Amino acid sequence: MDASDPPLVVGIDARELGGKRTGTGRYLRSLLLHWTRGGARDRFFVYFDGPPPADPVLDHPSVRPRALGDRPGPRLAFEEVRLPPAVRADGIGVFFSPAYTCPLRLGIPRVTAVHDLAYFSFPQDFGVLHAWLRRVRVALGLRLSRRILACSEFTRREITSRFPALAERVVHVPLGPDDDLPPPPPREDARRRLGVAGPSLITVGSIFNRRCIPELLRATARLRRRHPRLLLDVVGDNRTNPLLDLAALVRRLDLEAHVRLSGFVEEAALADRYAAADGAVFLSEYEGFGLPALEAASRGVPLVVSRRPALGEIFGDAALLVDPRNEGAIADALDRLLTDAALRRERAERGRALASRYSWSRTAALTRAALAAAAS
Repeated sequence: MDASDPPLVVGIDARELGGKRTGTGRYLRSLLLHWTRGGARDRFFVYFDGPPPADPVLDHPSVRPRALGDRPGPRLAFEEVRLPPAVRADGIGVFFSPAYTCPLRLGIPRVTAVHDLAYFSFPQDFGVLHAWLRRVRVALGLRLSRRILACSEFTRREITSRFPALAERVVHVPLGPDDDLPPPPPREDARRRLGVAGPSLITVGSIFNRRCIPELLRATARLRRRHPRLLLDVVGDNRTNPLLDLAALVRRLDLEAHVRLSGFVEEAALADRYAAADGAVFLSEYEGFGLPALEAASRGVPLVVSRRPALGEIFGDAALLVDPRNEGAIADALDRLLTDAALRRERAERGRALASRYSWSRTAALTRAALAAAAS
């Protein structure tokens, strides 16, 4: 921010900071951390559906938490009933929505971040009514937004293809790695805490059907014959639709000793898992960016990723690429990674080099520039 720039008064939909903080919550927290470093002149009013969480980032003098209600309620009631009068009362100059949709009844400039268009491209991953309602609200919100932030070139192309009239408003603002995670612990300490004795693989992210976890489990069943002490850690809540019984599949494949369905884990436990892993695998048929893959790469964990966008586009120079529905190819790529120490070192070095090209400081600066442009 140039010293001559007028300070901003920014309203933020901060619901993603509460509860189980997944990728969008970590994205928003990393932005706030960078916006409030040094002599911050901007003010940030962060709005919650219910009491705000206990988080040091909310204690900064330039951050003003606002609880709209005693407890969380319906999403639409928050966005369209409780939020607009609070924003007007606080004198907000520009409003930032970090997760796909923005309030439709605000009479001020809006900036909306879009991490993918899964509701349009993969509606089968969601309930029919939920997907339809989200498509409607995303489309309306983007048309009302003065700036639309796309986290990858792939997502930018998707938005401009589906909404060509909005092309000039779409700005590519890539994400950054790792600011919201604890420092990497020593590898042997992490493996001891997790009870890992042999080769270890990890996949991270909320589980949708498009992320091909059954194929990964079947590939793991093949690998078990070559690596009898192998452990795969599956981190993320199961949000498949229709719901996949992954525990039953683990039992059918006789993988109880080789697969942990860990669900959501907190940041310190996730840092342990990255430190313990010999490789990270991300098999999505469709992804807007792939923040967990960038985090793994930044910590020197070699990658096997889907060749589909955006994973293949972003990580292709650093990872082994596979067809996410071909369990034989997945098993072969993972086997190469686990058996070839030189390949692991080379992919780890490439991953670190790739991750070094991304930073939350740049993400925060580009996002702040988009907010200033919208406000003006």
